[in-house]
Amino acid sequence: MTLTINVPSELEQRLEAAAKQRGISKDELVCVVLEENLNQLAAPHSPAFPAKILATDLPIRDRSREYSWLEQHRDEYAGQYVMLDGDTLIAAGPNAKEVASLARERGIVGALLLYVEDSQQPRSLGGGLW
Repeated sequence: MTLTINVPSELEQRLEAAAKQRGISKDELVCVVLEENLNQLAAPHSPAFPAKILATDLPIRDRSREYSWLEQHRDEYAGQYVMLDGDTLIAAGPNAKEVASLARERGIVGALLLYVEDSQQPRSLGGGLW
């Protein structure tokens, strides 16, 4: 297949330099870059935003009370986001940003934001700190 792409001259110069550095033609480099990016897009579990370690010296917080609450109330809040602080429900709703905003407005720090899946769905332990 032949494909013609118009790119800014600065990008073309960068492509030429990168291709020369690898010892391949510009066309070969474009194929490699496209292939790598398409593979990354097609990978079902590749994160859209790669994980980044921000700190390694933070204390580990026991979340057993939050997960116990979740087990007891899962079906009541299925399909919603919940903000929990221990076994206390801070806020709940269909929009994560709105739920997080309610917690911030109340001055609550360190609460756990979770999406509640139906009890019939496979469980994930994803969540975020707010």
